[in-house]
Amino acid sequence: MTRPNALPVAALWAPAFGLVALALSAATRGLSPSFLDPDESAHYVNTLFLADWLRAGLPSPMAFARDYYAHFPKLSIGHWPPGWYALLAPLFAIMRPSPLAATMLGAFVAGLPALLVMWALDRAGQRRWGLVAAFAYLLLPLVAEEARYFRLDQPVALVVGLAVIAWWRAVERPGLGRYLLFGALAAFATLVKGNGALIMLVPALDILMAARWRQVADRRLWIAAAATLLVVAPWYVVSFKISAGGFNYAPGLAYAWLSLSTDAVALWATVGWFGIVAALVGVVLARRDPATRPIARLSIAAIVATLVFQAAIPVALEDRYVLPAVPWLVVLIVLGLLGIARQARTATIGAILLAIGIVGPAVVDLVHRAPKPDSGAPSVAAGMARQPGIWLVDGRAGGEGAVIAAAAYADDGTKRIWVARASQWLSTSDFMGHGYQLSVHSPAEARAVLDRLGVRGVVSIADRGALAYPHSALLRGAVALPGFAVAVRAFPAGVGSVEVATRIAPLTPRPDLLAGGSGSHNVATMGATFK
Repeated sequence: MTRPNALPVAALWAPAFGLVALALSAATRGLSPSFLDPDESAHYVNTLFLADWLRAGLPSPMAFARDYYAHFPKLSIGHWPPGWYALLAPLFAIMRPSPLAATMLGAFVAGLPALLVMWALDRAGQRRWGLVAAFAYLLLPLVAEEARYFRLDQPVALVVGLAVIAWWRAVERPGLGRYLLFGALAAFATLVKGNGALIMLVPALDILMAARWRQVADRRLWIAAAATLLVVAPWYVVSFKISAGGFNYAPGLAYAWLSLSTDAVALWATVGWFGIVAALVGVVLARRDPATRPIARLSIAAIVATLVFQAAIPVALEDRYVLPAVPWLVVLIVLGLLGIARQARTATIGAILLAIGIVGPAVVDLVHRAPKPDSGAPSVAAGMARQPGIWLVDGRAGGEGAVIAAAAYADDGTKRIWVARASQWLSTSDFMGHGYQLSVHSPAEARAVLDRLGVRGVVSIADRGALAYPHSALLRGAVALPGFAVAVRAFPAGVGSVEVATRIAPLTPRPDLLAGGSGSHNVATMGATFK
């Protein structure tokens, strides 16, 4: 038995899923006001940039972007597509949330993919178990961990999942409107994050497994495909120079095998052996059950598409990249558990034990999850706002990014703070930090850079007690020379410290030098690409 109104019911529960994910992040002390993950600060600044552009009255976008990058050099639209930022920008323009508030929003969004689990099981005639499974999904280690970060992986899992649902609806009752809806969601998934393009594989896999060859000849399908390509292709043609700089591997069989094995381990770590066994049972039993076979086939298509796409595109190997597959893996697990329970009364006990074996370790992991560190970036940025000018920030990409994001919020659109990254002015490297070379070789040379820029202050982060780069020691030596007042504060949470050095007699700032770029190869690439 299937339910035609499954999506509205699942959507009604979506706010509850989001609030539970937020509550779990708060309970595990995962809501940090400092973005110490480098991706988080970039996503925040990218969204704030579009929001401030809206607030400024839509001036020339490229001129505004160049000026914004000179103030807050974590702007990286191009390395990531603009879809999710554009969706959030009106909310950010109205509310202008702090990094902490943005983290809370990210945690809420991380709970929304649970509605995919409920929808799928509702369509299989298991609404109550779908609701239970949706809340259990939020406890899984990978899901709970990613709810603590303001990143794109949970949003892309959500949008890809909604596109999968749209594909199902188009298969149920083919029509140009339904195909176009799928195409629109597929295009948006690709513009949320590059790996959202995995959705393009789902129709091919679903048609192949179902042997629906007549559907391939449906003109309406190809019209929607062409429209989707027209939306997505221009962005990736323009931005490829930048995004390709983030590829860490070369394509080929070696990478494909490494990716598949890494992603398989990530899925195993998420649901355990009990979960893998239950999912396999679900696949086998669904082949004999007309009520669950279509949903199982759709789930398999989503999982395989995730693994195959990641194996083909050599960006990086991260556990979180399998998140688009996790809701559908949970669907197969529940189908397996229910199938086992239907075999006999004693089999029900086995299904219960399997369920405990899946959820129990997840709960234990949640209880023992370490708090997220906090470098105290908001208080540092508040000090920068009180003494505006050019501030040079040094630390690992996460440490620098935390201060830049907090400064962008504290500046409140006034453009009175410029943040320069020490990694760009005292050294050279590409976007991913490869090819690092010092451009200064003594504290005196580093001090000359500070004086030439007219730096108002310096922020130096030592995460876990260690300086970030060889130039970091030179920078600390530069501010130890006469002319700076130095204060050191410990991280409010986690191990580390922040040294803040403020110039006693301020110099005239030279923001014109910041606008000209620096030793960063990526700055030049961005300028050339979007000129």
